[in-house]
Amino acid sequence: MENPCFDLLTELEQQLIEIDKDKKSRIDKCSQKITICQQLTKELRNLYFEAHLETPIQEIHFFKEVKPKFFSELHYQMEVFQYYKQKPKGSLKNKSQFINMCLDKASSFMTRHCEFNTYVSMKATHLDELYFTNRDYCPKLHGSLEYPADLIFSSPADPTLSCLLAATRFVQFLKNEKFALKNPTLDPSWEHLKSIEWLGSKTDMVELVYALHSSGSLKGELKDAFAIFEKTFNVDLGNFYRTYTDIKYKKNPTSFLDDLKGGLLEKIRQENQ
Repeated sequence: MENPCFDLLTELEQQLIEIDKDKKSRIDKCSQKITICQQLTKELRNLYFEAHLETPIQEIHFFKEVKPKFFSELHYQMEVFQYYKQKPKGSLKNKSQFINMCLDKASSFMTRHCEFNTYVSMKATHLDELYFTNRDYCPKLHGSLEYPADLIFSSPADPTLSCLLAATRFVQFLKNEKFALKNPTLDPSWEHLKSIEWLGSKTDMVELVYALHSSGSLKGELKDAFAIFEKTFNVDLGNFYRTYTDIKYKKNPTSFLDDLKGGLLEKIRQENQ
């Protein structure tokens, strides 16, 4: 069965892409994105009440995997909007100090919630029912989390998760801004790619690039393909030929590709529930 939340998420992603194609100023684009996010989060709220989720598993999936995608985008765009609105127009020193102030604020939020952030980052699940089901906020259990603004459309932890996801993106955005200050001739078309982070191992990347190249999906020299991946994800793969030799002698030389397939199939299964 088709999941209406998945359709709504697809609509959000498509509209954000269309806004990025526009030639308006960055602050105008942020304003447009905020408006879109507000509209779609209202629709998501209506879908939630129409769905009548009956099991903790369904609620956990919604509050841990679905809702934060929308609200983290909203929070992130609001942070970026305020950044552009308040960004000083003076010297490089003033601009750098302003970026550092914003970094301190975002980093402080992440530090304040480091325990919960670790729980999410480690993909832990043992507290999911306490964190991500629609239950009352309990100070003894949830006192380290942000208090939900909309109690009937929240779990105790999803507002904090949304803010953490947004803060993580905003920190990377600020680092990119700081880098651009020192490198004003940098091609601006490359800027949006710097927020993409490779979380797999270096061996995983080597396996992926070899698979893409050997299947004919990438045209050109293998070493050039690796150079592009290294630049895109800011990863030094070292002697990737040697790594490939090690991969060939593994018990399962395509373990990463198998995990990719399994992860995608699981995502499709969940979104079709």
